[in-house]
Amino acid sequence: MGVVVFSCILALLAMGFTLQYITLGVPNLAYTTIAFASPYLSLLMTIKGLSPYCALPFGFIMGGVISILLYKFMAFLRDRKATTVTLMMSTLCLSLIMYGAVNIIASYMAQVFTVYTFSFSLTQYDFNIGTVPGILIVSSVTAVTLALVFHVFLVKTKFGIGMRAVMENYSLSAIQGIDTEKILIVAWFFVGGVAGISGALYPLWFSMDPLADTRIFIDVFAACIVGGVRSIYGSLLGGFLIAASETLVTYGFTFVLGNWVWSYRALPPMILSILTLLWMPEGIAGYVQRFSSR
Repeated sequence: MGVVVFSCILALLAMGFTLQYITLGVPNLAYTTIAFASPYLSLLMTIKGLSPYCALPFGFIMGGVISILLYKFMAFLRDRKATTVTLMMSTLCLSLIMYGAVNIIASYMAQVFTVYTFSFSLTQYDFNIGTVPGILIVSSVTAVTLALVFHVFLVKTKFGIGMRAVMENYSLSAIQGIDTEKILIVAWFFVGGVAGISGALYPLWFSMDPLADTRIFIDVFAACIVGGVRSIYGSLLGGFLIAASETLVTYGFTFVLGNWVWSYRALPPMILSILTLLWMPEGIAGYVQRFSSR
């Protein structure tokens, strides 16, 4: 069950990271930091006696708003001819600022509500349907629903077609009269919201601490490399593959070598990423596209 939950969360995060990279051409190193501000909303809901799932819409809005603010700052630098390296480093600086803000919020909640906020899990507040935990159902339904909605939005709506045009060629889209600024704001709000939802779901199965975003960013980056850094659907596939390699492969080795292997669970995704870069650097989606065009 843990594999499914982790796969859904990681796939959503990888999809959002890829979309932001495609639209602006810069890896957003603050993406997972945006996501992992939301678990404290889930914690707040439980403190107030509510279900942690009540945090999902608030996490979506908060993640979307933070993502828009980040985009506006990066667009400000882009319009002043900032280089790709400068833009990428700006996201790292903003990530550190948000990391500090999250720690301040955690400290404040610890003092006000007298709860331990630097390492917590909300598993005990989840609901169960028989022997099936609610997070398994909610994470699966959320991942599938968001992926399908986003696919229909991109393919069937005029706004979505305009977004695809912007992702393919930003400059040409602007010349053709497409409101690129509006499209990018909506795109960044959506993927920021997806990140917020993913982060709000995380503590319902895993232990949450302020460094969780740093650890999962490695998995998100690996998922995008394996699936294809310029393919939204490839990144979704990469998220499931990386989650499976990290959990199932490591779990299998614990039977042979012992539980100490679990501390090195980040190793299988890294090996898979290296092999992908060596044999098909365009990722699975790029390889499939190249193979089908022959």
